[in-house]
Amino acid sequence: MSSVRFGTVTLPRGVARSNLDLGQDFLDLTFQLESGETLPAILRYETPVRVYMGSPALAPYAPDLAAVLGRIRVEAGIDIAETDDPDAAQIRIEAVPAAEIARVFPTAACFIVPEERNWADFMRDRDRPRVRWSEQKTLRRAAIFLPPDTTPQDLRDCLNEEVTQALGPANDLYRLPDSIWNDDNFHGMATPFDMLMLRTLYQPEFRSGMSRSEVASRLEKVLDRVNPKGRGLPRTDRAPESKAFATALETALDRGVSRERRLGAAKMAAQIAAEMRPVDHRFGVALLTLGRLSLRQDPAAAVQHFTEAYNLFERRLGPKDVRTAQAGVHLAALALGTAQYDLAIRLADRHVPMAAKAQNAILIAGLLSVKAEAQVALGKADAARQTRLDSLQWARYGFGDTDGALAREQAQLAALQRLEQK
Repeated sequence: MSSVRFGTVTLPRGVARSNLDLGQDFLDLTFQLESGETLPAILRYETPVRVYMGSPALAPYAPDLAAVLGRIRVEAGIDIAETDDPDAAQIRIEAVPAAEIARVFPTAACFIVPEERNWADFMRDRDRPRVRWSEQKTLRRAAIFLPPDTTPQDLRDCLNEEVTQALGPANDLYRLPDSIWNDDNFHGMATPFDMLMLRTLYQPEFRSGMSRSEVASRLEKVLDRVNPKGRGLPRTDRAPESKAFATALETALDRGVSRERRLGAAKMAAQIAAEMRPVDHRFGVALLTLGRLSLRQDPAAAVQHFTEAYNLFERRLGPKDVRTAQAGVHLAALALGTAQYDLAIRLADRHVPMAAKAQNAILIAGLLSVKAEAQVALGKADAARQTRLDSLQWARYGFGDTDGALAREQAQLAALQRLEQK
């Protein structure tokens, strides 16, 4: 039975934005935390970094870890590699059930703890004072805890985010359109922006313990060298981070609160984002969230929200952006539901390549599933079976298949196609 997976990639270096703007992003990522706390000094590893992932439950993700570390070596220029010796590792990755993680951090899918070695020590010594990010002089070691009982797509996304973030950029910023360090979770793999930030952090001009002013005084020269694409480009107007927007959006996405409260929070997030100057992708993120929450009670409003989000993403980020593709799958599903079958197929075909480039198997599966249903409605049975087979393959890769239902359906479709070809 055939299977699919994403191949190893190396993305082009550099970001075509002003290095002055990128410098501000760099300072905000490395000198601030999501909590609002300010770090007194920059943090990074001053030795080669070795990573240990020993949990048997994470063994299927060894190729994904190897791919992430390979990209960091090539694209960010950091000496990082796997090790079989846990005592030699600066970063240890351990499997922890999602329920256990939720007991400690209810809103976190996965997380990093500085100066920790494993989950047992972390839980046993929870009453002792923790080493805070702001108390460190340099990075020495950290533990990353990942849930093996989530979807494979989510675990791969966590692996990308936590490994890259464990190297120093500890903040997340909603204003970043092209970064995995953004809690809107649209990017599941480290982007060229993320690799540029890491490459910048590990330049010889910087070292652990330097103050913000010391880093800032060297930053423009460093960025002009490592990111020639941004050299001399003018700064662009950008709306700053908004704590009110972050709080509202996070409430809207929290499945632990009532639907009414989530809907109200999504409306608040959309209102705040609409008032930003200039309006950016955050408005589209809020609209997409609002549309999902409105779909059952007010389908007409949901259609409007999805359409507006899609148009905003396409206008600001282009048709090949992952956010545009995420809005596109909703429009494709709506087109299918209103018998606009050709439109549903066009939308799927338009956005599958971007979903593949972003390595989002769940998004690929969703787009192909819509396309298959549209092909059935148009009487294209043979094409629909092949599309459905492709969708199931990506669904298995993205969602997993604990009870074998997807595998059985995939096998039945494949067998049927073989019979018809004889």
